[in-house]
Amino acid sequence: MLKVLGSKRLTFICLMVAALAIIGYAYYDFIIPAHEQSTQELETSKAAVTQKYQDVARLKEEYVLLQSQLRSYKELEARGFFNDQDRAAAVDNLDKLSKYAQLLKANLKFGAGATVKDEGADLAGQVVLKSPVDVEVKSIDDVDVYSFIKFVEEKFPGRIDITSFSLNRMEIFDTTILRKIGSGSPTPLVDAKISFDWLTMAPKNVVAPTEGVK
Repeated sequence: MLKVLGSKRLTFICLMVAALAIIGYAYYDFIIPAHEQSTQELETSKAAVTQKYQDVARLKEEYVLLQSQLRSYKELEARGFFNDQDRAAAVDNLDKLSKYAQLLKANLKFGAGATVKDEGADLAGQVVLKSPVDVEVKSIDDVDVYSFIKFVEEKFPGRIDITSFSLNRMEIFDTTILRKIGSGSPTPLVDAKISFDWLTMAPKNVVAPTEGVK
C-alpha cells in the first residue's frame, strides 16, 4: 500500500485529513456558535428596532391626543370653565344675555352649590362646583326665549346642563295687544321657566356658593 501510494502521496493525504479535521473542529466549535450568536443578536436588534417604531407611533398618538386635549382645555378656559362661580358676575352675564335675546323680564335664582366628585379634577388639585339655576322669563315671542337658551349654552361661563324647560302662552295676540305694543308698552305674550345646572372647576380650597335670588 505504501509502495503504491508513495510516501509523498500518503503524507499529502494525512495532511488533508488533518486539515479537514481542523476545519471540522473549527466549524462545529467556532463557526456554528458564532453564527448562532450573530443570528440571535440580529433578531434582538430587529426586535429593538420594531419596539422603537412602536414607541415612535405611540408617541405620535399621544402627541395628537395631547394637542386635542390642549385645544379642549383652551376652549374650556375661554368659556370661563375654570372659575369659582362668582354669583354677581353670573347675574351680570345673564342680564346681558337676556338683553341680547330681547326678553322683557328675567328673574334668576341660584340654588346652593355643591362639589361633584371627579377623579381628574382631584388629581389636578381642583374641585368641580355644581349649582342649580332657575330662570323665569317673559317675552313677546317664544323665539326670544329659545334664543336666550342658546346664548346661555354658548356664552355663559362654564358648562350648562339644561334640566327642565316649560313655556306657556300668557296672552292671545289680538288687536288690543297689538295696539299696546304699538303704543310703546310691550306686553309679554309668553312666559317660560328654565332650570339648568351650572358646572365649573375651581381650586380645592374654594367653598361652594350659597343660595341667591335676583
